[in-house]
Amino acid sequence: MSPNNLDPQDQDLLYELFALGLLEPEQMAEVRARLEAGDAEAIEGLRHATVLTSSLAYVAPESKPSSKLRRRLMLAAGAPERGFGWAWIGGLAATCAALLVITFNMREDVGNREAQIAQLQSRLVASEALVAQARDLYDFLRQPSTITVKFGDNQPAPPKGQVFLNRDRGVLLFAGNLPAMPAGKIFEMWFVPKGGGAPIPAGLFRAQDGQGVHFQRGAIDPASIAAIAVTLEPEAGSTSPTLPILFAAPVGAE
Repeated sequence: MSPNNLDPQDQDLLYELFALGLLEPEQMAEVRARLEAGDAEAIEGLRHATVLTSSLAYVAPESKPSSKLRRRLMLAAGAPERGFGWAWIGGLAATCAALLVITFNMREDVGNREAQIAQLQSRLVASEALVAQARDLYDFLRQPSTITVKFGDNQPAPPKGQVFLNRDRGVLLFAGNLPAMPAGKIFEMWFVPKGGGAPIPAGLFRAQDGQGVHFQRGAIDPASIAAIAVTLEPEAGSTSPTLPILFAAPVGAE
């Protein structure tokens, strides 16, 4: 008796016998293989059979199966009626235990897959953010009105790099040879105004392996800025620069 060659009613009986552990070994193996392969029809059939056999288990000590059901089960199992007894309860218990193990493993596998999907989604969001940032920077750099200022080229191993200023979009800083950040410290950029006014805080940034990038967005007036300076400050930032100034990139009038 194979599930592939049975009508729906006999298929129901087949899964009931499987749940009771009453099939021949090769038939048990065939049904089990379909379940392990994720066959939707087999899984649904076993679910219905488990519900039925489980309900029988609760009333087993107090009543007997109907003669019609008893005869169907006996004939399908190939056993004489007198030898039936209640040995099927042990088979049912073993089957239920196996189903519990399979269910637990399936739930664990689903949980692992959901965690992997969440991780991939997080990476995708981060990648999309990086792509958007790269496009923004590219668009900033290609603007004809963007001014470029270099610093540190003529000094022995100082911080060096470039500053890009755009009247409508802000300031972009690329810096190398930066000192290591002590614990509790962070780099802070400043706009040093012309005419001796107090430096204006222009954002915090970190560096890795001596390399730092910082984009301070917002409209500016390059003609009013004498220099772009960077200092090391407490992680919360400062309202005025802490000496010494690591470097200052002079900005010429637009």
